[in-house]
Amino acid sequence: MLKYILTIFFSFSVSIGCIFSQTYLNLDWSKDQIEVNSDYNSSLIGLFSKHYVEYYNSKFSDEVSIYETHHFKSLINDYIKEINNEILIPKINVIEISDVKAKITSKDSTIVYDFPTIKSFMDNDSSNENFTIYKLPGLKKNDVIEVMYTVKKNYNFNGSRNIQESFPILSADFILIQNNFKSNLKVYNTTDYKVTDSLIDNKKAKLVHFNNIKESSNEQYSTPIANKIKVSYQCYENQENITQSEYWGNLVNNVSELFFPKSINKNAEKLLKEIKNGFVTIPWNELKIANSIDTYIKNNFIISDKNDQKLNNIDYIFKQKESNDFSIIQVYTQLFELAEIEYEIAISCNRFYLKFDPDLFDPNQLREFLIYLPKSNIYISPNRIEYRATEAPDDLLGNYAMYIDKNLDYYFSEIILENKNFSKINKEILVNLPKNLKKAIINENRKFTGYWGILNRNYVYLSENEKTDFLIDYFTISGLNDKKVLKYQINNYDIDYNFRNQPLRIDTKIVTKDLVKKVNGKTLLNVGKVIGLQSNLFNENERINPIEINFPNEYYYDIKFMIPKGYKIENIHDLTKEKKFISVDGNVTAQFKSSANFEKNRLSIKISEFYNTLKYEKKRYNEFRDVINAAAEFYDLKIELSKN
Repeated sequence: MLKYILTIFFSFSVSIGCIFSQTYLNLDWSKDQIEVNSDYNSSLIGLFSKHYVEYYNSKFSDEVSIYETHHFKSLINDYIKEINNEILIPKINVIEISDVKAKITSKDSTIVYDFPTIKSFMDNDSSNENFTIYKLPGLKKNDVIEVMYTVKKNYNFNGSRNIQESFPILSADFILIQNNFKSNLKVYNTTDYKVTDSLIDNKKAKLVHFNNIKESSNEQYSTPIANKIKVSYQCYENQENITQSEYWGNLVNNVSELFFPKSINKNAEKLLKEIKNGFVTIPWNELKIANSIDTYIKNNFIISDKNDQKLNNIDYIFKQKESNDFSIIQVYTQLFELAEIEYEIAISCNRFYLKFDPDLFDPNQLREFLIYLPKSNIYISPNRIEYRATEAPDDLLGNYAMYIDKNLDYYFSEIILENKNFSKINKEILVNLPKNLKKAIINENRKFTGYWGILNRNYVYLSENEKTDFLIDYFTISGLNDKKVLKYQINNYDIDYNFRNQPLRIDTKIVTKDLVKKVNGKTLLNVGKVIGLQSNLFNENERINPIEINFPNEYYYDIKFMIPKGYKIENIHDLTKEKKFISVDGNVTAQFKSSANFEKNRLSIKISEFYNTLKYEKKRYNEFRDVINAAAEFYDLKIELSKN
C-alpha cells in the first residue's frame, strides 16, 4: 500500500551533476583497535556501526539513485549462549544488493570473504522477498566480525534509519551524503548526539555521531521498536526550498478527489439504496447509516494484494467489488458524500512501530487511513475487518494523526479514546467444593467489551468455528494443571456486535483437582488460581522505556466459593489487598483492590482492577509495577481450610 501511496502523492524529477564514484567503493576495513570494557554482559558488543546514505547522480544520465551502506564491527562476547551467524539484508524497495563483504578476526587468524564468496553462504530456505540472509561459517566466542554491505535503491526524497540495536554499540554514525541536494534530518529518542557538516570524498555530507548507545529493551507495557534511537531525513533538489507545511499541503491536494470526491459515481447511488433498504431500520441516523455502509463493504468487497492498476479505478471497484487496501476508501467516501454524512479523514500509523511527527513530513507515517465522524467522535477503519463504527484501533491510540476536512483544511491532533470505560472484562465465578475437597466444579460467566470484545471476536472470526479446542482452552481459566471442560457456550461473537459495544458473553463449566492441596498436614485452597494467569513485572527492576499500555481497561471479578460444612478459613485477611497509582492531579489512574468475607460457608471475593490512562510516568515506575504485581500476587494466594 505504501508504494502506491508514494506514487500517487509525489513525483519528483532531479537533475544534478556529480563526477565522483559511489562512496561505498572507497570504504576500507577499520584499522582502529577498540578496547572493550569487561563489564558488558551482552552476548554481542557493537564496536562501531556506520550507516551511509548517498544520493548519487549517474555520470551518463539524469537518474538519481540511493546507495545505502551499513559498515559495522562487533565482538562475540563470552556471555553468548547461541551464536547468530546471519547477515540479514532488508530488501524493501531495493533494486540490487551491490556488495557484501566480511572480515572475521579470531585469536589466531583473520579471514576475509569477498562478495562472490559471501553469495555462496546465502540461506535460500530463510531468505525471502523481504530479506536476503547470508550465514557466516565457523564463528566462535571472542571473534570480531566486521561487515560492509551496500544496497541500491531508486530515488526517494526521504528515509530513516534505526541506530539502536538489541546490543550495546560503543560508537555509531549516520552519514547522509547529499551531494548537491538540500537536506533536513531529525534525531529521535535521544538528546546525546552531535551533528556536523562534513565532506566525504569531496561530497557534501551531514554526520550524526553517537557514543555508547545502550541496547534496546523489549519491556512489557512499552513501545520498544518506536522508542529506538533513529534518524529521519529528507533530501531534495538544491533549487527547491520546500517547507514542511508545503509537503503536508501537497499531500492534501494529491488525495483530495479520493477523500472528498466532487462527482458521485452512478454505481454509488444504486448501492446506497441497497444498503439503506437492507440494513437500516427507522429511525435513520448518521451513525447508523455510516456503520451500515462499513458493514456492507466489509462483507461484500474483496481486498486484493495484486499489483493491478484496475484495483484503483472506481468504476472497476464498484462493478467487481474488488479493490486494494488503499483504494477501498473511495467506496466509503463516495457513499458518505451521497448520504450527506459529515466526515474527516485521519491519517496516522501504528504507535508500536512509529510515533507520528507533524514537524517532519515522512510518508512512512501514512500507514493507516481512518474515517472520523466528528458529530459522534467515532471512527471507521476501512482496513480493519474486525472493527465497526466505534473507537479508533487500539494501536493508534495516543499517536498523532493528520485530520483533513471537507474544505481540505488540515490539522494535527492526538487520537484519543472517547469512552474512558470502553474496555472491560467482567467475570462471575462460582466454585463448588465437594466434601472430600478433591474435585472443584467452577461455573464462570465472562463478558468482554471494548477492545477486549474486538480482540476476542477476531480470534473467533479467524477460527474454523466458535468451538475449536484452542478457543475452548483460551476462554476457560488459564493456569490450571488439571482442567476438564464440561460446558462451553459463547454468545454475541459475530463481529457486527462491536458496533454499540455489545458484550461478548461466554459461559463455561469446568472441573479441576488443582485448587486444593495438602501441604505439611495443612489443607490449602488455591483461591487466586480462579482469576487465571496474570502478567507481572517481578523481574523488571530498572525501567528503560516509557510506560505505555495497550489500551485503558478494567477488570471486575465477583467470586464465590461454596465451602463444605464443617470447615473454616484461617487467613481470610490475606485476601484483602490494595495498590493504587495516584496521578499528579490527585486522581487514581491505576488500581488493584480486593476484599473478602466468609458467611454461611460461602467465601465471597470482589476484585476491581483498572488502568484508565494510556501512559504512566516512567520515574514512578515502581508505583505502576506495584499495581501490576498485585494481581499476580493474588493469583498465588492460598488460604488454609481447617475443620471446626
